[in-house]
Amino acid sequence: MEAAALLSVFGIAFFYFWASIPAGIAQGISPVLVVAVASVSYACGAGIVILAGQPVRDWILKRFGGKSPANPNSTIRRVWDRYGLIGLALLAPVTTGSQIGAIIGLSFDAPPRRLFVLMSLGGLLWGIIVAVLVSLGVAIVRQ
Repeated sequence: MEAAALLSVFGIAFFYFWASIPAGIAQGISPVLVVAVASVSYACGAGIVILAGQPVRDWILKRFGGKSPANPNSTIRRVWDRYGLIGLALLAPVTTGSQIGAIIGLSFDAPPRRLFVLMSLGGLLWGIIVAVLVSLGVAIVRQ
């Protein structure tokens, strides 16, 4: 049963990071293990996009030339202009998720290796925060 529960946490986190941590804790998995599995899944989502996305992005730029202008008023663009890659890595887990966050990072010319590392760390940080909050909530409800 433990393997199936961990696999479900991994699958949920790949597409919807936020829901995976409460789901794992609700299944009785240790919060530390839930955070580890959810963070690895989040990193896998970013890694797949980065590995596949960089060559595709390079081909599109070579084929069609130039860059598409980003909306300067979007939240992501303002965060990127102000905080750079670190801001995107901290914002993506709570807004867009790993795959879209990685696409955005590639579109803003983030170095792929650095993008992967910072996106992974951002997911880990938010995973820890959510796990602590969910665990505290469960402890309060049980009293």
